[in-house]
Amino acid sequence: MSGSLLREYEIMQNPALGANALWGFTQGFVSRPHEELQSLTLWHLVTVLPLLYHDTSRKIILKKRESSGLRSILERDLKNSVAQNETVFNINNRIKALQDRTFRSLNLALACNLISLEEGYFFSNISFKIPSTIPVETKNILKAAQKLGGWAGGMSDFEYLTILGVEP
Repeated sequence: MSGSLLREYEIMQNPALGANALWGFTQGFVSRPHEELQSLTLWHLVTVLPLLYHDTSRKIILKKRESSGLRSILERDLKNSVAQNETVFNINNRIKALQDRTFRSLNLALACNLISLEEGYFFSNISFKIPSTIPVETKNILKAAQKLGGWAGGMSDFEYLTILGVEP
């Protein structure tokens, strides 16, 4: 492996990055106006790392405006040789592949009180801020996490999971 590829692999293996990504997603999710607030479930959280650790999905999320909403990642980009929604269609396999890493990251986020669990739903009262001194790749993961959380917080569980094509 080349040096930069090995470094990226090591970053992605780090449960602390996953915990921060889940925290960023949670903060984006709960940032919705109180009357619009949905309940954050485990189903939401298991989709985060498979979307953010997948380079194409992450880039598509970052490229879209927050006001565009989650459906915008399914639009076909004519400049892209692959339809953008093809990156989402394989999410079920990626959820299974990243299941252990997701749960290690979630356990760490809970242990560090970044995310709390109450009556089966997740929330966070700790403000999320992306540090300025982190590598660009890490910063992009955290930015995408917060944006994805904001999108997810504005829709029902069913709508969010259906758009992504998640099979329970």
